[in-house]
Amino acid sequence: MIFVADVERSAAFYRLLGFEIGHAVPPGSGPKEWAWLYAPGAPDWKRGPNLMLTQRSGAREGSEEEVLLYLYATELEPLRSRLISAGLTPGPISHPDYLPDGEFRIQDPDGYALMIAQSAADTP
Repeated sequence: MIFVADVERSAAFYRLLGFEIGHAVPPGSGPKEWAWLYAPGAPDWKRGPNLMLTQRSGAREGSEEEVLLYLYATELEPLRSRLISAGLTPGPISHPDYLPDGEFRIQDPDGYALMIAQSAADTP
């Protein structure tokens, strides 16, 4: 669960990464206070990856490093290009020793850090 300033704004960001809203409170119209996101394209999406967003009640304290979400993508370069086309600023794709297929860093609208890595054949 991630505490965010604006649930709908954050849900729109995570939609660019392949997540969709499964449930939200309130369920109808009006500003959302909470949302459960899931990745419909993932195998067995009912078990994960899932993410919950909830409305933060006050100012966020600390740095972006409080939370680091590590996600995998099946097509890293096209995903990074889509994020750039959407006006976002993902970092360059790096190829560290532990992940030669690459990864890049991006921040969500609340400043949380995400590392998005190229999945491999043995990635669960």
